[in-house]
Amino acid sequence: MTSILKVDNLQDSSGTGTPYIKGAVLDIYQHTSSTQTDGNATSNYKSTGLFLTITPKSTASKFLVTFHGAGHNDTGGGHVVANIVVNPTSSTDINTVMTGGTLITSSTYGMAHSFCLNSNVVGQLSNSILHSPNTTSPVTYNVVFKRVNSGTTYWAIDSGFTTLTAMEIGG
Repeated sequence: MTSILKVDNLQDSSGTGTPYIKGAVLDIYQHTSSTQTDGNATSNYKSTGLFLTITPKSTASKFLVTFHGAGHNDTGGGHVVANIVVNPTSSTDINTVMTGGTLITSSTYGMAHSFCLNSNVVGQLSNSILHSPNTTSPVTYNVVFKRVNSGTTYWAIDSGFTTLTAMEIGG
């Protein structure tokens, strides 16, 4: 026998919100920008200005976090490296040297990198990760960039379109 359940609205047991469904996309957040950075001539991470501050609906929530953007290093032999820092203690404003927080990866080449054979290379940098913050306190994700080896690196070169997207998944 086949049964069909039809409803106009679903609410949680308290009647105050939507039900929490394990494995379902609970919400989607996005920050976009086309502002080119001033450049980074150091090996310290600087903010791209792309960030999201999200309050998880549950400690079991996971976030699929994805970033995309164009990076450039102006010197042959140099790399531009992109990463995500979680809960930085410094400002998330563009070009701010990042302090505090936790990098998603401590690898020299971050989550994404591009090698510059000569000074005319622009690389598309992107990656994604499923992150489990295990909290219901606000969580900040900030896309950061730096150089490795030599040169000056830029993010959103030539005012290219950049994105940071996070999808909250019920856990």
